[in-house]
Amino acid sequence: MRTTESYSRNDYKTARRRAGLTQERWAESIGCSVDSVRGYESGTQTPCDEIVLAMCEISGLTSLAYWHMRHKSILAEKTLPEVEQLPLPQAVVQLLCAIGEFQKSQTDLLALAADGKITDAEEWDWQRIIERLDAVIRAAIQVKVAEGGA
Repeated sequence: MRTTESYSRNDYKTARRRAGLTQERWAESIGCSVDSVRGYESGTQTPCDEIVLAMCEISGLTSLAYWHMRHKSILAEKTLPEVEQLPLPQAVVQLLCAIGEFQKSQTDLLALAADGKITDAEEWDWQRIIERLDAVIRAAIQVKVAEGGA
């Protein structure tokens, strides 16, 4: 499992700064101690989900919830795609490109799904479609967490 120490982003501090609050006022606003805030920002502590939810609501930085989940839980680490935080225009272009690639698979997807099962002979095509779908999901999340977005 990753901790806040294992990635370089300091989203907890970013959220506080975006809210325009000192560590003391932030601690009061999110319902924890100043020592806890210092721990979150230094990477020596990981806030619980309820604290992160409060941080998101107060700062308006909804992407904090994604980064927190992605780096807090081994389950999330294995199921949520790793994404880069890109400038919003670049993230949007990447999403539209991924959607365009996925659209090339629509006919194949319909044919594969028509009988309700994926045969051994269809497995390679199915995996190619899943890879394109995963690219759309990853790109959509990159739009959600893009620089210039929330």
